[in-house]
Amino acid sequence: MTHFRRGVLLFAALALSAAVLAAACGGSDSSATSDPTTQAALDALTLRVQRDEMLNAWITISNLPVHDMDTSVQGGKIDGKYVPTLRTAIRVLALTGWTADLKASTTKFHDDAVVLLQALNAGKTAAEVKDLSTAAHEDWHLFGTGAGNAVAKDLPADAGGPSLTATPDTSTTPAAPSTAAH
Repeated sequence: MTHFRRGVLLFAALALSAAVLAAACGGSDSSATSDPTTQAALDALTLRVQRDEMLNAWITISNLPVHDMDTSVQGGKIDGKYVPTLRTAIRVLALTGWTADLKASTTKFHDDAVVLLQALNAGKTAAEVKDLSTAAHEDWHLFGTGAGNAVAKDLPADAGGPSLTATPDTSTTPAAPSTAAH
């Protein structure tokens, strides 16, 4: 039920953002859109709507139990309650207008989640989907860092903005078994 509420809230936020954008673009005076000041205001509003959309997506995806799902699969158990987790991640990743700097990582996360969902729907065993689950889990961690930094990029580090050392360490993976609990 909470996934449904999150989906409804995300949809409402996107609909409100679209309505605001449509209102800003409306009007019968075509010369108003050629004014550089009006175009700058429209560009600023468009950027703000995109960042709000990414913020909502980041919050939704960050709250999904992807870590628990992977822990369950690595332990040899497939729990059907994680299928909605994957579906939510797939839908939110696909429907969000990501900035160019996040597009590659969000596409990888989306694609890995689709492959895992297809494997689960095909009745694969936990042993058969372990690697797929690990890949989606790692993508989830990298997504959280990248999207969080993109959404909060204008904030100072001590107020929730990105730190200068926020680049993920590629020598180890976030979902590696030797890594401490997340």
